[in-house]
Amino acid sequence: MMEKRIRDRVLLLLAIKPPGKAVSLNHIHEKVNRDCNASREEIIQAINELIRENLVQRKEDNYAVTEEGRKAAWNLAFDPQMNRSYRQIYIARWYYEHVESLILPFLIKRPVSVVKIFSDESDPINKVKPIFSRYAKQKPKEYNYINSSADLWRYIDAHAVDFIPYVHSRIDQEYPDWFIVDIDAGDAIKSSENGFELIKEITKETYLTLYEEFDIQAYIKFSGGRGFQIWATFDRPLGSFETYRDAVKLLQRFVEKRLENRYEELRRKYESIFDVPITTSDVAHTEKRARKILLDWSSLKPEGDIRAPWSMHWKTGLISVPVDYKRIQTFKVEDANPIKVVQNIKILERLFELKPSNSTTLRKVLRPSLDLFFN
Repeated sequence: MMEKRIRDRVLLLLAIKPPGKAVSLNHIHEKVNRDCNASREEIIQAINELIRENLVQRKEDNYAVTEEGRKAAWNLAFDPQMNRSYRQIYIARWYYEHVESLILPFLIKRPVSVVKIFSDESDPINKVKPIFSRYAKQKPKEYNYINSSADLWRYIDAHAVDFIPYVHSRIDQEYPDWFIVDIDAGDAIKSSENGFELIKEITKETYLTLYEEFDIQAYIKFSGGRGFQIWATFDRPLGSFETYRDAVKLLQRFVEKRLENRYEELRRKYESIFDVPITTSDVAHTEKRARKILLDWSSLKPEGDIRAPWSMHWKTGLISVPVDYKRIQTFKVEDANPIKVVQNIKILERLFELKPSNSTTLRKVLRPSLDLFFN
């Protein structure tokens, strides 16, 4: 059994490399020995066995996986005894082959933060080590740009799995391109058995408020963690970053007003897991909103960034997948599994077209309301 485990680890290590990428025996020994204390002789034996099965090929003094070997490693990506970062990178490489045309429009022509994952040295089987990259630490700043499929794969080849674009395309731009509301529950709600159901209720109510009160066509996506985000874009900029943030604060007031008529209903369904008012737009005092749901506007700032639709969450391995507001109450976290997302791609791709809305109604309500709410 130990011999098979060593063989599996060698195969998965090579299977996460870019096509044709060959690595040295020293590299293989360093990584596999770290994960299972395999000796150099055991690793050589495993490599020779993989070569005989045409799963690995030798390139001078280095080794590379064959396409047959890459396919043979599929089941290993779901084996909890394998290195976690390797498993996630393998699945990410497979997943992004299916969605690159969907995610690229949200990355092109704007700075992008990326999260690369590597093995956690203290526990490589169960943990990953994230490396967050917003820009190169030099003057002037050198931002990450992903303007093509080749750019995307260059980052994936470097172990990037999570793509988090800036909300504005130009660095000197004075307004965001997207209107984004991040629905984030306090810890008490998140930890409740039915807290996720309440989060979905508030997300739907926020979506409907935008549509019914302001004639805004919004789009919902799962965050990849435990929350949701609502996106919209307008036919012309709403105003400065501050104006967009004020619009979220105004939206929260309208959402809570609608929820007032549902307090008793929600108490029957969710008992005492939330406080009244249920929602807040106060991003500062985390301890005061443990039993509330935050309508978060904090990404709407210069160099603010937000996880792209279709991106993989580096921590959970789940996809930030579009969600149909009509079916949000039946949405389960498992629906964001990358395999399930790919299986349902033809349906899901129609749910996040992000067509511009006319912002006239919102402007009319926002301007006089600022005097009442925000001065």
